[in-house]
Amino acid sequence: MKKIFKILIIIFLVFLFFGCDETQNENGAKALKNQVCFHPLPEGVEEFQEAEVYIGNNRLPLYSVLVNTSQVWTPDDYKRKASGVGYFELDGKVEVTVKLPYDINYKSKLRPLSAGIIPVANLEERSLTFEISSTGNYVLEINGDISRTIHFFVSEITKEKFKPDTEKYLYFEPGIHTKDNNSLIDQNNQITLTSNTTVFLAPGAVVRGRFYARDAEEIKILGKGIISGSTFERNARTGSATIPIDFNNCRNVHLSDFSILDPAGWAVNFYFIENSKIENLKIITSRSNGDGISIQSCKGITVDGCFVRSWDDGLVVKNYPRWENHSVHGETKNIVFSNCTLWTDLAQAMEIGYETVGKVMENIKFSNITVLHALHKPVISIHNGNNAEIKNVLWERITVEDASMGSGDAHGNDELIDFRVLYSENWSSQHTITSLGSIEDVVVKDVLILHGKKAPKITISGTYDKRDEYRTNHYVQNISLKNITYRNTILDENNIQLTIGNYVRNVTVVHDGKSLGAEFIFSKTPQELALYGDELIVGTSIYQ
Repeated sequence: MKKIFKILIIIFLVFLFFGCDETQNENGAKALKNQVCFHPLPEGVEEFQEAEVYIGNNRLPLYSVLVNTSQVWTPDDYKRKASGVGYFELDGKVEVTVKLPYDINYKSKLRPLSAGIIPVANLEERSLTFEISSTGNYVLEINGDISRTIHFFVSEITKEKFKPDTEKYLYFEPGIHTKDNNSLIDQNNQITLTSNTTVFLAPGAVVRGRFYARDAEEIKILGKGIISGSTFERNARTGSATIPIDFNNCRNVHLSDFSILDPAGWAVNFYFIENSKIENLKIITSRSNGDGISIQSCKGITVDGCFVRSWDDGLVVKNYPRWENHSVHGETKNIVFSNCTLWTDLAQAMEIGYETVGKVMENIKFSNITVLHALHKPVISIHNGNNAEIKNVLWERITVEDASMGSGDAHGNDELIDFRVLYSENWSSQHTITSLGSIEDVVVKDVLILHGKKAPKITISGTYDKRDEYRTNHYVQNISLKNITYRNTILDENNIQLTIGNYVRNVTVVHDGKSLGAEFIFSKTPQELALYGDELIVGTSIYQ
């Protein structure tokens, strides 16, 4: 009887939310209904208390996540503050109202600015109102204060149940999952994945654990749930860490849609991975070595549509040797990052290096990337600290909304772009000792800086390796800088702050008058949105 009742409820919900799509608009024409779906917070998850968010008359639950507001690295004693995270699925357009318990002004912003959404402030009611009509990843900065933020992660509505296409299937339903209540998580807080396995994280699921795979293929982790590291220790002094996604020597991996909040270390570690993709992840880190997506000694990796707010490098590419045999060096090639949104509280936004053990590092591309804030070190960087021959690297259509590099303990390291071959006391000999390498055939084009403390610097430098066993020159060559614009000022060879060091050949700086940056990808055209009326249906998405 219970099973029949559940089936009837599901049929009713599907009919209610998706079966009746048309109403009459004010002109008498048929109009589509706007639809929004979200889930309540699981019991035991901390709720963000510093704001109330409403979609229509329905209150949107807000997860609380800690962000690190400091630009000074420390292994502990973090300066962290609660921030809000709201998730909802959308078809059409919706008005969002944010009610605050404190006075507001007219300086609030919703980023990325390219989405063109301007919050309307009601000072008397202490509220902000704005319309969202596209899927995407947004950050509301209340009163223009980057320490008072709410993240909105908006995805497409799920209209069909997920159907796994692998022989093994692990399902995490809404609610908190720990080693104490879910047998899939072992006593080391680990979910070990083997070949031909699909993991589905339902909306409203919060997994307190780490996913680990080694020597496996055809693995998928999908769904709109959350992997949370908030209860795990991160101690950079002792090395204690819990990496949420830790994959070693795997092929054909697919990660999609889920979030990683407050990991105890790196968020995603791909090590010797081939032919895999990462799409639409949402990552917020705030503790030491909180890199976002780390691609190490990998081939054929695509990263698309991700949001990464990190307290260390956001998107990073490295070469490592094999852990079990350091004489076997890594190879990295055919890596593509596209359509991502970054916020870098500490370290570099898009970094190649410092660890570059292995000759082959080539065909690496960053395209259509928006950097909301770069608060510490360079936005675009290559630091070749080992023997890699880094070549064929492209950055294109990059927007930096706030170029505030050089804050905190990065004072004096405020470059927008930093390309160097160098020996690093910290990183070059951590895993094995090698000669130094080279950097060549790098293009940076169509970069738009909207705001910054001062005009951006660019540093390019090779080196002479002074170590007795090497005594060799190492060059950076064939570097093209095209169409870099800073606050409506064209940066060309006459006014760019470019420092060229030793062992550099053939650097060109040109500007053809075009000021291009990243573009926001709207999920519907204006013509498609015009088909929707004012009626709003709010429900819970189908997940299983």
